[in-house]
Amino acid sequence: MRATPSKGRHLLAAPAIQPAGSTQPPGGRRLLGYLLMPRPKDLVKGWLGPVTYLLAVLATGQITGDSLLRALVVLAAVELLVYPARYQWNDVRGFVADQHHPASHQRGRLPGPIDKARARVAASGAAAVAKLLVTALLIVLLPGLNLFAPLAFAVSGIFGVAVVYEVLRSTSTGKSDAIPERVRPGVLALWLVVGGGYVVRGMLGVALAVDLTTRPAVAIAAAIALWCHGIAFVTSRWSIEALAFATVLDGRLTWKAGAGQAREHLLTLVRWLPPGTCGSKVDEWAPLRGRTPFGTPWNSAIIAAGAAAALTGRLLSGACPVRQGIIIALLGGVAAVALVWTARREITLLAMGSVIIGAMAMASAPRPVAAALPWLLLMSAYLFFTTRTIRKLDRGSPVGAWAGQLGERVGRLALGTATWQAVRSRGPRSAERQQWAISQPPN
Repeated sequence: MRATPSKGRHLLAAPAIQPAGSTQPPGGRRLLGYLLMPRPKDLVKGWLGPVTYLLAVLATGQITGDSLLRALVVLAAVELLVYPARYQWNDVRGFVADQHHPASHQRGRLPGPIDKARARVAASGAAAVAKLLVTALLIVLLPGLNLFAPLAFAVSGIFGVAVVYEVLRSTSTGKSDAIPERVRPGVLALWLVVGGGYVVRGMLGVALAVDLTTRPAVAIAAAIALWCHGIAFVTSRWSIEALAFATVLDGRLTWKAGAGQAREHLLTLVRWLPPGTCGSKVDEWAPLRGRTPFGTPWNSAIIAAGAAAALTGRLLSGACPVRQGIIIALLGGVAAVALVWTARREITLLAMGSVIIGAMAMASAPRPVAAALPWLLLMSAYLFFTTRTIRKLDRGSPVGAWAGQLGERVGRLALGTATWQAVRSRGPRSAERQQWAISQPPN
């Protein structure tokens, strides 16, 4: 199936269009749930900090009770307080565009409608500030854990990347309704910048286990691996999310999006989607499951990540001669190329993983299996996110579901059952869920 280029041509069949801001699509999130945890589906990204901490501990063989407790507090604060505040800022800036997204009720962004923008934005902003104040309060309440340095790094890093991202997004999107759009410098810069958040998450975990001031080579290699992994993950996810703007007509994908929806950073990626058949249900198609060109952002980035991850594992395990480090990095990159190219990725992952472990053993790494784990985990993540569909993305994660249940229990306990039910009430709903789509971009 080939993507049909379009300019202003849109398909998704829609019922009569409602006045902008008049109602909220059924099934959207409740405001209170959003304020407590704005993007529960994104909690799956929180694995990165704990995993990098664990990998560093396994590779170095060093851990203490104080280190573990400090890591737990810092990583929980980052995922439950700092990142949610950052997401709320992003959703405030994209509030209008999100209301016009064809799947707005499924995405879980700041709830509308548009005519309540002032109240919604004020509430979300206050909740975000409150989360950051709680983060600062942890530093004061737990002085023995020395939380200032890691939390200051997390807040400055997360919001530093966010500022650059928001500026680029504001200046690089909302300009064109051509699909696919040509790769503009601003959009390319956006694809590169999104990896920065993964550096902050992952390096925080490594730094909580290893003194990186004495091991700069580890810091550089790990930062490159994490940055490239972030680019691969986000761009592959965006290419799948772009399918929300597509439907099937006469065996071809036809696209629906307007410049005002500001989604060029997603829709530019559709040029690399395979010309295979996805049937009649776009939301069940996994376009990245098969081969895609090496030059796609996700494939180029994961190959670089493979080289840097193999080198990171070797450096974490102990002293490494320069020549040996170069060989290990090249091997990690070549193994990633094999994984990207083959159609039998699971078997290739096992085979290439065994080669990496063998190479670590031949290089006299003290713990060869632990040294190979960074490469194995990043490549396993690649296998996972290349099998995603829109429907699978909408399911969320078990972590997100658990967080939602916890938030509901806390809210019920704090407000009382009657008040909690009143706050959560949305009024009468229609008997059937309405299919929402916007035939015109916002003015």
